[in-house]
Amino acid sequence: MQSSKKFAFDVGITFLASVVSLPLGFVISVALGRYLGAGDLGLYRMASTIYGIATLVAAMGIPAAMIKYVAEFKDDRTKFNQIVSSGVITSLFLGIGFVALFYFSSGIFTGIFDMPGLSGLLKILSPVFPFALVGGALLGLLNGLREMKKYAAATIIQSVLMVIVTVALIYWGFGVAGAVIGIILSSVGSCIFLIWICREYFNITLEGYTQTTRKLLGFGSQIFGANAINMINYQADIVLVGYFLTATDVGYYAVAVSLSRFLWLIPQAIQQITYPATSEYWAKNNHSALQTIIDKSMKYTTCVLLPIGLGVGFFAKDIITMLFGGEFGYSVLPLRILIIGTVINGAMQRPVGSILYSIGMPGLNLKIFASAAMTNIILNLMLMPYLGIAGAAIATTVSFLLITFLILLYTTKMIKIIIDLNWFIKIGFIAIMCIFIWFLLGKINYYFAGGMIVIIFFLIIWFYFLSKEDKVYFLDMIKVVRYKMR
Repeated sequence: MQSSKKFAFDVGITFLASVVSLPLGFVISVALGRYLGAGDLGLYRMASTIYGIATLVAAMGIPAAMIKYVAEFKDDRTKFNQIVSSGVITSLFLGIGFVALFYFSSGIFTGIFDMPGLSGLLKILSPVFPFALVGGALLGLLNGLREMKKYAAATIIQSVLMVIVTVALIYWGFGVAGAVIGIILSSVGSCIFLIWICREYFNITLEGYTQTTRKLLGFGSQIFGANAINMINYQADIVLVGYFLTATDVGYYAVAVSLSRFLWLIPQAIQQITYPATSEYWAKNNHSALQTIIDKSMKYTTCVLLPIGLGVGFFAKDIITMLFGGEFGYSVLPLRILIIGTVINGAMQRPVGSILYSIGMPGLNLKIFASAAMTNIILNLMLMPYLGIAGAAIATTVSFLLITFLILLYTTKMIKIIIDLNWFIKIGFIAIMCIFIWFLLGKINYYFAGGMIVIIFFLIIWFYFLSKEDKVYFLDMIKVVRYKMR
């Protein structure tokens, strides 16, 4: 398959999986918020946040390391088997060890956040780690091979299982515990499916296990450090809201976070493809391909995210009250603030966010994420006592902008990539003008003004900012998604 067609096909498939998976996961938040209230939603979000951080720690960067090395050594059968075997076996051992560690440390978090129900939820979650870590390693295998159909299938299966189990258990009166059980059973089901579909790609071997494991953990630990700091940055606001405010405030803020990060659907789908692709191009010293994939990924994502971000910002109040009810009106201002950071970060950094990993420099990511995390925490501590959850949103937005700036700065320095700044300045200026016009016309009829502005902005992008080749790429991806949805 032609490389451009392959790229469009892979992005289309991965985007389809995200389009299915994230909204399904969002159903859980809606169910908890509507039927159990902001307090229980906040408790669930705190438990899932702690679980996410623990999973990241337990994985030790193995899934990301597997993506890189599988992409580089997929033509060397011996090394390929060693890498995959090492990743899967080590993930299993780490997962088993974390079951006991997570169970017995659960009470610590209850004391820190003063949430009595938190310890019980974390104990229920503890058996999930072996399945989550082995599943993560196998997803790394599929991603490295760019077997995105199977990758997407596993992602969708996990999301569907989680929603079915969670909604059923909430309906039967299990409350927040039902949502936590949904995480476990969906991880188990997804892991079993991944083992079944991945068995044909490799043979388990212990040959060179120690050496290969050191290699995986050596590179993976650097990625783990960067990802851990990045996770802290992305979750610091939730954690600090839980520490300084209440579970109800966590629930309000969690709604704003969840809605704003819907905008990352497309850039995350693209990054799943650019990471193994850039690893391969870097290994083959194909600089022109690197330039093309980075330039196109950033521009295409910007063209999609800006109109969507404007629409969500214009109609934030209506979206939140329709989904969660009038009680969640407190989520509107944080959502509008967060959209600024998620759109800019999602457009310019997230599609190519793994580029420094691809060229073997995860330590640089660690420094960048550490700087952003420190900034985020300091700003949260300064702003939250006075501005509440709006202060948390401002701090997080600033950290997103800092990450975007630093990643692009070092990417251009390390691999000599040229970024078309004039293009981004022009489209950004038009977006700012759209917001200004909405503030003026919205006083008359903000529904009509918002709708017309978004439509006109999209038409300007299509006819002015996209070349004929760009339009072909877009249409290819749309065709893939439409074909797969039949």
